[in-house]
Amino acid sequence: MNLPVFKITTREAGAGVVLVLTGELDLAGAPDLNEALTEAREAGGALTLDLSELEFIDSSGLGVLVRFHNAAEAAGYEYSVIAGPPQVHRAFVLSGLDQALPFAARA
Repeated sequence: MNLPVFKITTREAGAGVVLVLTGELDLAGAPDLNEALTEAREAGGALTLDLSELEFIDSSGLGVLVRFHNAAEAAGYEYSVIAGPPQVHRAFVLSGLDQALPFAARA
């Protein structure tokens, strides 16, 4: 049985970076995401978190994003989030995080 592997791809975008999340973000991948987000914030510059290739997110993944959001907000660090597919975005809607996190407007 092949389960979708969680992967973070970093690509440069102007004066910042885009973190593209792929696969399933669960307890196993949460520490990797936390590390990538911390490194991006400490490096400065713009950050875009792209969830468009994410297939699943559980409460541990949501928790990492909440902690990052709180730290970023306290530090005055701005970032944006590109929403994932409907099954992923639903977790944000059900938890109310769709109203808290800075989701970019859909084109």
